[in-house]
Amino acid sequence: MRPIRTAPPKDEKEYPLVITAEEKDKVLNYILVVANGKRTAKLNYKDIPDLRISKEQYEIVLEEFKNRGFIDYKGYGIEHLTLNFEIFNFAEKGGFTVERDLYTINFDVLELQLKRLEKELSPTTAIKVNNVVANAKNVTELVIGLKAIIEMLGT
Repeated sequence: MRPIRTAPPKDEKEYPLVITAEEKDKVLNYILVVANGKRTAKLNYKDIPDLRISKEQYEIVLEEFKNRGFIDYKGYGIEHLTLNFEIFNFAEKGGFTVERDLYTINFDVLELQLKRLEKELSPTTAIKVNNVVANAKNVTELVIGLKAIIEMLGT
C-alpha cells in the first residue's frame, strides 16, 4: 500500500504517435464482444487484449466513436456504453482497416486516371499535371492544383 499523498507510478511504456486503424478495430471488436448482442456494454481499457495505445489515446478513440454516432458513453475507468446501429453497420463493412484500405485504393484509382489523362493531354499540360501531383503534400493541395489547371484549360 502506498502513502495517501504519493502519485501513482508513471507509465513508462512507449505508445505510437498515431492511432492506427488496427488499434481502433481492436476497441470496436471488443465493444461488440462485451455487448454480446446487447445494446449496452461495460468497457475497461485494461481488459482489451493486445491494445497498443495509451489510456488517453483509448479515450480519444471512444470520443471518435461517439462523434461518429457509434456509441454514447459515461464513466471514467469503466465506461458504460450504449451502442447505436452505426457501430454494427460499420463493423459489418470491415471497420477501420477496410475504411483505410478503401481510402488508399481511391488514391490508386485517381493516380491511374491521371496517368490515362496524361496520355490524352498536350505535352505542356501533362507536365503541369505531373508537377501538381508530385508537389501536392495532401489531398487539398492536389485538388486546388488540378482545379487551377482545369480553369486554365477552360479559358
